[in-house]
Amino acid sequence: MILDDNSKFGLRALTRAIGAIEATPTQIRDLELFKPVYLSDTKVDIEQQDTTLKLVQAKPRDGGTPDAVPVKNRNIRTFRIPHLPVHDSVLAEDVQGLRAFGTTEAETVMAKVEAKLADGKQNLEYTREHLMLGALLGKILDADGSEIYDIYQEFGLTRTSYDMKLSTETTEVGRQIDEALAKQRSALRGAAVTGWVALCGFEFIEALKYHQSVKPLYERWREGAAYREADGINPIEFVHNGIRFIHYTGNFGKAKLDDDKAILLPTGPGRLYEEYFAPANYTETVNTVALPYYAKREPMKFGKGYDLEMQSNPLPLVLRPDLVATLTA
Repeated sequence: MILDDNSKFGLRALTRAIGAIEATPTQIRDLELFKPVYLSDTKVDIEQQDTTLKLVQAKPRDGGTPDAVPVKNRNIRTFRIPHLPVHDSVLAEDVQGLRAFGTTEAETVMAKVEAKLADGKQNLEYTREHLMLGALLGKILDADGSEIYDIYQEFGLTRTSYDMKLSTETTEVGRQIDEALAKQRSALRGAAVTGWVALCGFEFIEALKYHQSVKPLYERWREGAAYREADGINPIEFVHNGIRFIHYTGNFGKAKLDDDKAILLPTGPGRLYEEYFAPANYTETVNTVALPYYAKREPMKFGKGYDLEMQSNPLPLVLRPDLVATLTA
């Protein structure tokens, strides 16, 4: 069977293949908030200094210069990185006599395998989006809704929330936004923040755009929309008082953004958000630097085909949870 060929269908070849498949865009990943960090371990130690979280640098066991951090106000937590496997199979009958015109058998079988890899990768990408949304909401949830980590509880922090009072006609929305941003900026403490994004539920974004103090500004914004280029999967709904408001539509899992709420997020070049990747749980990948995706095949009993596994091992974390806030309509 052509799938027996390790040079074409082994761990390295399939991992390269799944990595080369074009990513399916999702809203949070499209914003490029989370910077990837590729680890050689299955857990990560996160240190809290006041309300700032940082990755702890590993040191040799027999010495090395430790990080110069005062003992007080240190709080270190170890987070195990979730393991996300997806399974499929390629049966012998699936590739029996299969060869497209003008191609070799290996090329045709690889195309079938790549189609399965693409399906698996898409599931993994949506799962990563689900984990990221949970991280931004403060609770990272598994696919079944069970809690993986409550970041605010882990580090003894309280989520900041602002009532925008959008249901009150006399509210000066611009002033409400200014006050919220002023409070958030006062907590920066040197963080490199250059902008703000708000991921909004439908009711929130509608109440904002059509509030009497905002509607004339929004209408002028819409008049100029034809002259602005679309922004990928995240078209800018509205920019007001320094915040880019986006209608978030990625509620496809247990982690959900309520319709009447928004998440206020700082953006910038600093280490505000990171996504940690662990290596796959294969003997070939022990103590190696992680990749975002892996794929491997294993022969079935009696030579009936191959089981196919795709996996990713990501953990997204917000390193400045004090700078992320909830806005309510």
